[in-house]
Amino acid sequence: MLAFFGSFSTYAQNSKLRVAVIDLSYPPEGNSFTHYEQSAMNYTSLLTTELVNTKKYVVMERSRVQQIIKELGLQSAQNASTRAAEIGNLLGVHKIITGEYLGNTKVSLRLIDVESGGIEAAVTMDNYIRDKKGEIKKSKGWLVTMSDEEFVNKLLAALLN
Repeated sequence: MLAFFGSFSTYAQNSKLRVAVIDLSYPPEGNSFTHYEQSAMNYTSLLTTELVNTKKYVVMERSRVQQIIKELGLQSAQNASTRAAEIGNLLGVHKIITGEYLGNTKVSLRLIDVESGGIEAAVTMDNYIRDKKGEIKKSKGWLVTMSDEEFVNKLLAALLN
């Protein structure tokens, strides 16, 4: 009986949608490590963490994604996103999330179906909090933003629903 439940649990886990997140690309800003690069890395990490926390997906380990990208000889996230379906097939995932950190707290994401290579969904959003009229809120002259976690959750909800 215990073996049955163990195998059922394994089946249930394996039947979840398998997803990989490719590092977000970012605008070039010279040749050194930049604010854009750091922000792109932070959002990529948060996307992966929040996907795992939903417990709805099997999320590929980021180091494995980077290993495949390196094996393919791709130099950047921009190059990797153009070959997302190929990367997804090598990783054995169903979906790839890729996109760009565009600066000024703005992120653009795409959900790519690995089998077809087609874009299933796309969303571009900024991290500013808006009032009921859609106006960006200001506080003492400063624009008000959400926490990065809340922002990433809104991005994922828009992309995956």
